Formats: sequence, C-alpha cells, structure tokens
Amino acid sequence: MKKMFFAFLALFLTFAVSSCSDDDGMSYQVSNVKIKLVYPADSKVQPSAGVEVKLKNVSAGSVFNQLTDQAGIAVFQVPQGLYEASASDKRVEGAAVIQYNGLNSAVTVGPSDSEAEIQLVASAGASVVIKELYVGGCPKDDGSGVFATDQYVTLYNNSTETLDLSDYALAMVNPFNAHGSNNDYVNGALFYAQDGWIPAGVAVWYFQKEVLLKAGEQLVIAMSGAIDHTGTYSKSVNLANKDYYCFYDTEDFNNPNYYPSPFEGIPVENYLKAYKYGLGNAWPLSQFSPAFFVFRPQGTDLKSFVEDPATTNNYNGKPEMGRKKVPVEWIVDGVEVFCKGKPDNKKRLLSSVDAGSVEFTRGMGYTVYRNVDKEATEAIAENEGKLVYNYSLGVEGSTDPSAIDAEASIKNGAKIIYKDTNNSSADFHMRSKAALRN
Repeated sequence: MKKMFFAFLALFLTFAVSSCSDDDGMSYQVSNVKIKLVYPADSKVQPSAGVEVKLKNVSAGSVFNQLTDQAGIAVFQVPQGLYEASASDKRVEGAAVIQYNGLNSAVTVGPSDSEAEIQLVASAGASVVIKELYVGGCPKDDGSGVFATDQYVTLYNNSTETLDLSDYALAMVNPFNAHGSNNDYVNGALFYAQDGWIPAGVAVWYFQKEVLLKAGEQLVIAMSGAIDHTGTYSKSVNLANKDYYCFYDTEDFNNPNYYPSPFEGIPVENYLKAYKYGLGNAWPLSQFSPAFFVFRPQGTDLKSFVEDPATTNNYNGKPEMGRKKVPVEWIVDGVEVFCKGKPDNKKRLLSSVDAGSVEFTRGMGYTVYRNVDKEATEAIAENEGKLVYNYSLGVEGSTDPSAIDAEASIKNGAKIIYKDTNNSSADFHMRSKAALRN
C-alpha cells in the first residue's frame, strides 16, 4: 500500500511541475524564459546579480519577479503568453547617481524555452519630482456620477538644496489615454523613440514669476478649479489656498467649468499661463490614464521652442492635433498612468523617462502618490522618532512598500526622501484619498 501511495505522489508531483491550473480548473503549460539585461555600450557598466526583473502577462495582468544572476540574467518559469518585461538598476558613478531603465513589451513565451533582452537606457535622477497627481475626480454626494474638475499636481524638492523652477513647464502626452488607440506604434514600437523626444499635446503651461523651492518642500498646482470644492462635493479637495499655484489663462482656455475664477487669495502672479498649439477650450488632461511630465528647456526658451515649426508633430497628420517634440534630455520627471483593469494599455513615455507604469481607478477620489525611499529617509538622523509607520492608505492592492506614512511623518517634523528610479511601477502607488484632504 505504501509503494502505491508513493508512486501516486510521485506521479502527482511530476504533473504539478509540468503544468499549472487556473481558477477554472483548466491546466496550462509553463515554459522557461531567460531575460537578459543589456546595458548601453558606452556606459562601461557590467551586469551584476540581484537586479529585480518584472515580467507582466499582458492579458491576465499577473506579475512575476526574479533577480538577475552575476551575468545579468533572470530566469522565469511562467505560463505561455505575451509578456512585458521591465527592469531598473541604480548605479553610483563618481558623484552622480545614474538610473538604468528598460522595457521590452513583446516577450513571447511559447511551448519551448526562450530568451529575450531588455535594452537599458541611462538617465539621471531628478531633484524635483512629481509627488502626487490627482486627476480622476471623486463621487458626487448624491450618487449621480463623478465630479472631476478639481485636478491638481504636487511637485516636491527631493534634494538638499533650494532649486529654481522658474523655467519649468508642465505637459501631457497625446494620445491622452493609455487604453485608447495609439497610432504612434510602428512595428510594435513608438516611432519617436529613435529620435529621443516625447509628444506634448495641445499646450504647455509655464510659470510667470521666479519660483524657488526649498529642500523638502512642495508646490501645489491646481490644474482645474482653483477653489474650495468641498462645500459641494465632500470627497473633493480644497484648492483655495494663497500658497497654491493654478492654471488660469482664459485667452487660450476659457471653459468656466474647468477654470472658474480662482480663489481671490491666490496671487495673480501665481497663475500659470499656456502656450497653446492644439484645439479645445480646456486642457484635456486624462481623468483615466494620463502620461504627465515636467520639463525644462535647454539652449532655448519655452516660447521660442513652441514657435519653432521644426518642433511640431501633428498626431495622425492633423494640425488640430498639434504636438511639440520635447527632447528626452529636457524632461525633469514623468509618470505613466495606466487605466486599471484595461488589458490594452500602451506606454507613451520612453523608458529613459519612465520605465514602468502605475495603475489607476477613476472617480473614487484616489490619487497617484509617490512611494517613500525607506533607506534614504531612515538614514536622516533628524528623523529619529518622527517617522510614522503602518501606512494604510493604499487601495485595490496598491500600496507604499516602505510602510512609512509620508504625510503623517511630515506633520511630525520628518524630512521625506521619495523614491525616484524613473520607473512608476516601483515609484508610485494608488492612494485612497488625496493628500490635501488629510
């Protein structure tokens, strides 16, 4: 009897290794796939062990993680299908910190063992980062729908020095939604990748005055409705603050639903103005899945850049869908947002800007919030006894892995260093309520 039992057990284990089962009880085959990290030829960086590689099933959304060996290769055993592979590797080179990011969105796992590569691209970490992006609105109190003209973004000085943001500009990619059609893909790749630019749609926004941001401080910009919305919609935000900035340029965008007269306490010089080159009476920042970025012109000024015909690219060849070709090296920070639950999301930011994405659910009052760099934050001696843990505001399976409650810690006098790997998959999570509601 024992022999029969062990024979059955061996047969069962053999079957378990060679196949897996899904929730419906149907078996599926798994195969080995090797993912190799390829560093830029001119970087002189050698592969190393311990770099995390993520493999995401495009249709199912399931994510697998493995670490590289000494040769820079991660080995996975996963079900057959189409996958997206991504990786980030931070290296210290002299006095600089360089981030190597890469994405391969066409990894096919078939019945036989296979191999694929991730071509890594170097980029320097930004000192000014997008701390929070609130774009999806909140439920109306009467349950009749969603209120979403209360969008804002918070920029944060992640460095140890006062920084000048005066010549920064804010932009978004057209196509506006990650899950919509995207004609920029040619043979499975973004055609503008080879030329190293990002398409800024409709208009770019700029500051009217000198803007100095001290280390560890933030700047809130109301991108629509710079007023207190909470009296009408209790789950919305109060954007009526004299220290805030706001989008307000009625010569270019005069839709009063998006741009009511700002709170009178906000100085006129805190209004951001727009250079417009597309159509519409409001800046159509996606409520579902924007690709949002901040950039700083180099070797020219913003006005000259916008007015230069050579910097124009019309989406689908339509002048009304005007875009500006922002060089990748100008981009200070960016975040790629995907619509949660949509299998057809497509990347718009290049890997050198953002090698990943963060999923987002519209209409619930949620925000996209940057994760805390636990090691760097805990290393600040003055933070001892001030950091608040047991963070609980992540939602829908998304959270800050550091477990540090950044907002509560800041109120407690702590200095927060936010994670900045140029990979939104690692740098951001979905937060259950806006930080401005705390």
